[in-house]
Amino acid sequence: MIFKTILYIFLYALFNVSGAAIIKFNLKGKSLNTVNEWISLINIPFIAAFALILISALALFKALSLNNFSLIIPIATGINFILTICVGYYLFHDKLSLLSFVGFALIISGIIVLSLNN
Repeated sequence: MIFKTILYIFLYALFNVSGAAIIKFNLKGKSLNTVNEWISLINIPFIAAFALILISALALFKALSLNNFSLIIPIATGINFILTICVGYYLFHDKLSLLSFVGFALIISGIIVLSLNN
């Protein structure tokens, strides 16, 4: 049962971050100050990104049906956060400070502790 739960949590994070990355990529060079810029967002990649985010929610719902809320949400949020940092760093060249790395290590430690507890 825990393997299925972890699988759905990883699917949640993967689909959620993938959708957000597609949206971020489509927002390059746009300030969204005009109605035309907002309308220009309605395209196939943007709709696909929303579909991925919807699928991520369904994966999270399935994980929640398999295990405790107090276990699923912190782990899912942590994994989502870690994946977001990795995508931001490698795809969008976000800069990470020493404090970011400390936070990253604390999140991983917290996920491990939560997983061991259950």
